[in-house]
This record gives sequence, C-alpha cells and structure tokens, in this order.
Amino acid sequence: MLSDDDILAAVRRGLGAPGADDAAFPAAGARITRHLLLAGEIVRCVETRTEGTAFHAGTRDLSDLPEYDDLDRYPVPAPADPGAARSTLRLVRRGSVAAHACSTCTNGRKPCARCRGAGDVACRTHVPCAGCEGRLCCLACEGTGKRAREAADRPQGETASRVRCRKCGADDAACGKCRGAGRKKCGVCGGTASRPCPDCAGGGTVSHDFCAGTGRYVEWTEGVVVREPVVDTVEESSDLPARAFAWTNEADAWNRVDHVGEDAFPPDGTDTGSGPGSGTRTDLTETTDLTEATDLIQDTDLAEVAARLKPRLGFRDGEVARRVRVRYLSLARVTHDDHPDRVYVVIPGRPAPRVVTVRSPRRAWRLAALALLVLVAVVAVSRLLA
Repeated sequence: MLSDDDILAAVRRGLGAPGADDAAFPAAGARITRHLLLAGEIVRCVETRTEGTAFHAGTRDLSDLPEYDDLDRYPVPAPADPGAARSTLRLVRRGSVAAHACSTCTNGRKPCARCRGAGDVACRTHVPCAGCEGRLCCLACEGTGKRAREAADRPQGETASRVRCRKCGADDAACGKCRGAGRKKCGVCGGTASRPCPDCAGGGTVSHDFCAGTGRYVEWTEGVVVREPVVDTVEESSDLPARAFAWTNEADAWNRVDHVGEDAFPPDGTDTGSGPGSGTRTDLTETTDLTEATDLIQDTDLAEVAARLKPRLGFRDGEVARRVRVRYLSLARVTHDDHPDRVYVVIPGRPAPRVVTVRSPRRAWRLAALALLVLVAVVAVSRLLA
C-alpha cells in the first residue's frame, strides 16, 4: 500500500513538478482517501442427485456402471476444477437389475395393425387413364359405348392423335392410351383388388417397438449425479464510480487471491512473486472467522478483501467444491483546496504509480449549471424572436 508521502509525490510528478517540491502540491489542504477495486469470480461446483427407474429395450450388460446402496451416501471425489463443464455420473442400485421377457409380443414380433395380420390390404382394381384422366376418353360415347348424336369437340390444346373406340367403334374418337375405356387396371394389384401391406411387406407382423424387436427388456433403479459450475461474478469499486476499472490496466500492481478448496484463511499473505499477473495468493472459506484472521494480517487491503468476500462465501445447496479467484488494487483519491476542480486518482503500478485526473463533482455541477443557463437563454431568445 502506498504511503501518503508516496501518493502526494505521485501527484506532484503528474503535475510536472519535482517530487520534492512541496510547494507545487502542499500536504496542507490535501485529502487522501483509499478505495479498493475488487474483481473476479467465485465458482461453485453444485451437485444434484436423483433416483428413478431406467429401461433398456433388449439385453444390456450393466457391469461397467458403479453400484450403490444409498445414493446420498455414495462417495464422489471433489472435482479438481470446480469450473469444469457439466458432468453426469450414472450408477446402478445394487440388486435392482431385472431382465424380463416381453409379454406383449411373440419373439419381438406383433400383428400388423394396418392389415390386422392378414398381410394384404384392399386396393382399387382400376385407376383413371393417365392420358385422358377419365374425361372425354371418347368424343363419341364418352366411355359409355353409346354414341351421342353429336360428337364432342377435342379438348383445347390437345395434340395427341385419337384412335378407334373399342366400346362404340367410332374412328379417331378415343384416347390412344385407354381406347375409350377411361381407366386402366391398377399396376400394383393387377386388378385383383388386393395388394401387399406396405407396413409389414406382406408378412402380417411387425417389429415390437417396446422391446426393439428383441422380445426382452431390462429395468433397474438408476442413480444420477449431475455436477455443473455456478459462477458468482465479483466487481466492486468501493466508493469510486464503476468506470474506475477503465482507469487501470494489467501492468498495474494488482494482487490476486486464487484458491480451490476449504482450507482456512491464512493469518498472513504469502507473496508469490512480482510483476504483472502475480501477487498475493490466499485461501478463503465460508467457515473461517475472517474478523479474527484479518486482525493478524498486516496488509489492510487484504483484510478488506476478506471482509468484502465474506457475505458471498455462504454455502449453496449441493455445493461440493469452489474456487475463489479475484484480484484487487488499492487506489488513492486525492483532492486539494488549491485544486477544487480536479480529483487525482493515484494507481499503484510498476515501476511507479500512475495518476489519472478527473473532474471534481463541484466542477461537474458547475458545467451542468452552465449548460442549463445556456439552454434557458436559447429558449428565451427563441420566444422573443417568435
């Protein structure tokens, strides 16, 4: 954590003044507040266990599935990575497997519902002629065999030649395909009025869907253990606006908390290295007395991290593992009586802190008031001109 002197020196450098020039930004009149940026996620692996009857058509070897006696007591190791993708574990209750012969079919076959086991279905003996479709099959008798007083006219657009009608004998009057009959024998049944059933191909029986045509099926009690990650996103900017995260970058002196498991919150912060992407690694759990632990931690930033995370560390139903992975960075907000329109935000970085200058709330209000006055003036002038 930067000291007050370090913070003021950073602001002076940001103003272009030598760090030792106290007159450029005197300590008197300066107000320093510290604010913690905290971002990351808490990933929980949440487990659900369900039990029900499972079914398989035919025969099945279930020896490859683990067995259990009490599903709630069946031990499943905690995942190495709580954020791993959804997983499903299927188990068999010991002694529940039962193989059955299907009682509603014969060796996996049952009578065809369409033909009722007959093997064939009714069929039309004749079908309309494809040439004349049964209309004006003969211009003289129209398929009746009796000539009309006046022959009908050819259909408009007809180009096919007409032939002698086999029913009335009129020349050049009948359709060339049916010769005046208007229909032809069915090409499927040959005029017998019966054809093989399309569902059973004439066999009279079909495969039984329930047992998949095997004549057997297996039932057992199945336990299912499902695990999936649930992510709680953490992003807090203390009393700073949310855009404060945009003022930072990866080169800043972020510290990190990264832990999997349920070890106690350690009484000291162990530095795991320096440079971008490294920092303090600690362990956090819901059962830890964070207040007592943080009293032993010299890093007050880490103590605040622990306090902010504590409300989020409650256990959820079915939680079997968790990962706490967050990063934190302490910013200093500096205001000064001699700089009423500016707020200086000091960001710890490597090799030296950075300073971001933003408008003070006072200046923002003044600009808003000025904009309002301009708008009022414009409205007033437009009314006068009108």
